[in-house]
Amino acid sequence: MATISISAPGLSQGLLYNNGNNNARVCITSETNEFDQQTIQEWQDEGFDVVYHPLNNGGKDYESRLKSVKEGLGVGENYAVIAFGEAASYCLDYYMKPMNANRLCALVAYYPTVIPDTRQSFPLSLPVLAHLPGNTIDVMTQPQALGLQGKRRRKTRELQPGLGTGERIQLAYPAFTYDYAQPGFAEHDMEEYNNLAADLAWTRTVQTLRKGFCRDPDLERLWEDHQEAKFFRSNLNKTLDGYVQQKTPGVTYTPTLTGGIGNQALRRFYEHYFLGRLPQSMRIRLLSRTSGSDRIVDELYVSFQHTDEIPWMLPGVPATNKRVEIVLVSIVSLRGGRLYSEHVYWDQASVLVQVGLLDPRLAPDNPHGIDRLPVIGREAARRILHEDTDLEQEDYHNRLIRRANARARMARGSRTSQAPEESGAEMKSEVETSLPVRHKGKSIQKEDNPESNRTATDITEQADDEHDGVATETGSTANPKPENGDRKAYVEDGEGENGHEQA
Repeated sequence: MATISISAPGLSQGLLYNNGNNNARVCITSETNEFDQQTIQEWQDEGFDVVYHPLNNGGKDYESRLKSVKEGLGVGENYAVIAFGEAASYCLDYYMKPMNANRLCALVAYYPTVIPDTRQSFPLSLPVLAHLPGNTIDVMTQPQALGLQGKRRRKTRELQPGLGTGERIQLAYPAFTYDYAQPGFAEHDMEEYNNLAADLAWTRTVQTLRKGFCRDPDLERLWEDHQEAKFFRSNLNKTLDGYVQQKTPGVTYTPTLTGGIGNQALRRFYEHYFLGRLPQSMRIRLLSRTSGSDRIVDELYVSFQHTDEIPWMLPGVPATNKRVEIVLVSIVSLRGGRLYSEHVYWDQASVLVQVGLLDPRLAPDNPHGIDRLPVIGREAARRILHEDTDLEQEDYHNRLIRRANARARMARGSRTSQAPEESGAEMKSEVETSLPVRHKGKSIQKEDNPESNRTATDITEQADDEHDGVATETGSTANPKPENGDRKAYVEDGEGENGHEQA
């Protein structure tokens, strides 16, 4: 039996466990005898007592090994399980039985190959989380007729994009889709490792464990509901419902100083300057999210065709039909489980360059001989989108610094000729010409009836024609998802087919 264990109650890093001796045990399991050591070490660094148990023989020996985990617990102590792949499928089915979930305080399933019938539910006291990459998932269904259960069947269903930019879906438990990732995305030693998806899943998993051990509130769900209403439904009332009532809320879009302070000012801002003023082509992709006890920070990759005036970003600027790609950072604080303030930042100079209002080569007359403004266009956003420090990459940083140093050396050498003016092709960044253009993101959708459910959209590839300077982006629209109380996962039996079936 492969076991890795560390007891580090003094390294809890702010986590307050409800266990008797402040020791939180986490059992990691997968179908392999060896597991990603870096992932194990990261959980140990969080102060957890980590035990790894491989799931062999189809899970036949898992229950016996689980006894050793429970035997090591003290009075009042619980344990959590993080399962991967086939082991995740087994654990979702195994712990759905209340008798098996005794003393289990949290269950996290990474890319299970099959999930239980979504009409079944876990014990209400058990926090459960699933990470579902790709476009399909197998569901184990069990028909019922006249109180009798039929034979269990395994069906492959399509996954629809989830709620908000985080793509959350509600099964019998919280789950998140990762359309741009493959199974294995969270393990550093796998070829499928995806740093963006892994970081998002990590944050959500930490939050689930905190719930299990100390019952922290789900601030991310509140923020997703707000973004759903603001970006994807254009619903004024639901957008405003998320803000505090007993205090004065405020929103500031810093580069243009748009927004408002107070509920009335926010209503005017959203009603006249934001909702319904987003380009149809806008795509949003969540790059990273940091959740704290009272604060959430989102890093978003945003792309759109400037086909309409956008008062909160480009006030007074008519449509230019130019392509814009930026990284937007939103810092949100919460009080009493509601939004209190939001500060939004982006590189406005980059936006102006991309819509043709600012030419870096047209520097004003100056005594220093500066021939180019130190600003960057869409390549800055692409650099962040494709950043992976674990991979060997060409050095895209400091290009403007190198250019400035070269001109300084030329000046010191008393050269009479000026630096050659960069042509349009030379102005393109090394990032644009060397990095693949893979702009995946969730499409902004507008509806005539703001109370109706948002239409789910496929996340599609966009190709950017750098030679012609024309960028295109396409998206296909699926059927609307029905709503019945809490939102469930709805899937299509076949691509392009009409009609939905509940997963």
